[in-house]
Amino acid sequence: MKLAIIMPPIHPMPPINGAGLERMIDIFLHANEQAADPIEITVFSRSDSRAAELAGSFLHSTFVYLDVTRSEPRSNRVKCWLAERFGGEAMRYDYCRELKKALSQREFDEILLADCFEYATAVAKTTRKLPLLYARGIFFGEEHPNAAKKFRYISRFIFSSEFLKNKAIKAGVPEKRSEILRDCVDTAMFDAERFTSIRAEKRAKYGLSDDDVLLVFVGRVVPDKGVIELVKAVAQSSWNRSKLRLLIVGSAQPGEDVRDEYREMIENAAPEGKIIFIGSVKPTSTARFIARADIAVVPSVGDETAGLAVLEPMSIGIPIITSDSGALSEYSAKAGDGCKIVKRGLGYVTSLAKAIDSTAERLANDPQWRDKVSSELREAARDYDSSRFYDRFREQLDK
Repeated sequence: MKLAIIMPPIHPMPPINGAGLERMIDIFLHANEQAADPIEITVFSRSDSRAAELAGSFLHSTFVYLDVTRSEPRSNRVKCWLAERFGGEAMRYDYCRELKKALSQREFDEILLADCFEYATAVAKTTRKLPLLYARGIFFGEEHPNAAKKFRYISRFIFSSEFLKNKAIKAGVPEKRSEILRDCVDTAMFDAERFTSIRAEKRAKYGLSDDDVLLVFVGRVVPDKGVIELVKAVAQSSWNRSKLRLLIVGSAQPGEDVRDEYREMIENAAPEGKIIFIGSVKPTSTARFIARADIAVVPSVGDETAGLAVLEPMSIGIPIITSDSGALSEYSAKAGDGCKIVKRGLGYVTSLAKAIDSTAERLANDPQWRDKVSSELREAARDYDSSRFYDRFREQLDK
């Protein structure tokens, strides 16, 4: 099989920053290298010299770089305004133009749009083949009023969660052409045993002993992720058996240390000495920061459509506190006593603070509980191990 994978015009491949979509595709590409019958894959993405240096390590994947800027040209904004005004959809038209040129010179058995539904019409008309859509985000509904007109240009829809699939079907996506491919986690990489020797050393840098409680948030520092609600909950926390700190690992954009208005709001709300900002880190470094923590908090206030934020601490084996946002409870369903779900809405910050206090108290008073939930969480994560992701992806492609 010859497969084309078309990435959005944001982050290049192979990934240098590590947003969720890029990480899932990268796992698939690496697994394909080890497969008995590998697919011949061509990946289309935005050009980047750092990514191009990594491309040479693949035998069965070719990377075609489209020469466009990361930031949107001003001329593109005018085209988007005109398109939306006359029944079209916003997209990076410069990227679309280069993509059509590149596709017209090649032939493929299957074409996969990786979370970039906006190019469905252009791809179908250029290749005379209906692409598949691998969706980890929302591409339909009120914010995309003209999307339903383009559903016919997709052969099948592959969603990252039951939540996202059901939401899409309500918006008009054909159920009979909809499948689910859940996120995965590399349980070998996200294994706390790998970091046992450096845990005490790294915590000491934050002024913490092994008896103190360290919370960790990993993700984009944007309003939908609920970071400021988490910081306010830490400020409200009444648990004082030992020091309590919050580690924030991430930024508004992967690979960049963005200091925007939202970041300033978080810093202003932060209780003195309790918040540690790390900034954006590489995917291979994320596990190191989770492993040195005691509790992972996923406080999203928007609709989470995938589950990577839950799977990674689950694999490490530390207790998780999440909101009831979208797919989060779906991914944590097998986590048992190791995951506490907090309802959003009125009083959410207070409820989050209480969940932090009760979990910290349990960790301090019951070492056996810590060991029990750690084992249960790691066992639950095995169902999402990346070794199974490739086979499940291949099943979707072969249908």
